[in-house]
Amino acid sequence: MEIRWIRDHISETVHHYRNGEDLYREQMEAYVGRTELVRDGLSAGSLDLRITGLRPSDDGQYVCTVGDADAYAEAIVKLEVSG
Repeated sequence: MEIRWIRDHISETVHHYRNGEDLYREQMEAYVGRTELVRDGLSAGSLDLRITGLRPSDDGQYVCTVGDADAYAEAIVKLEVSG
C-alpha cells in the first residue's frame, strides 16, 4: 500500500508512506521533521496526517492519494491555519 500527501497547488510531497515505511527523502523541505502518518487507524481506512509546528504557509489544500496493485483513490482536504 502507498499513501502520499501532496500540497495541491504545487504538487510536491508533504509525506510519503509505502509498504510500512515513511519515505522522507521525497518530502518538501518545509515539512521535514514536522509530519507523521497516524498509523492507529490505517487498518480502518483512516489516513490522518499530523503536522506539528503549524505555520501560516501550511494553509491550503492537500491531496491524499492511496493505492495498491488493485485500487487507487484520492481525497482533498483543506487546512485553515489561523493565528
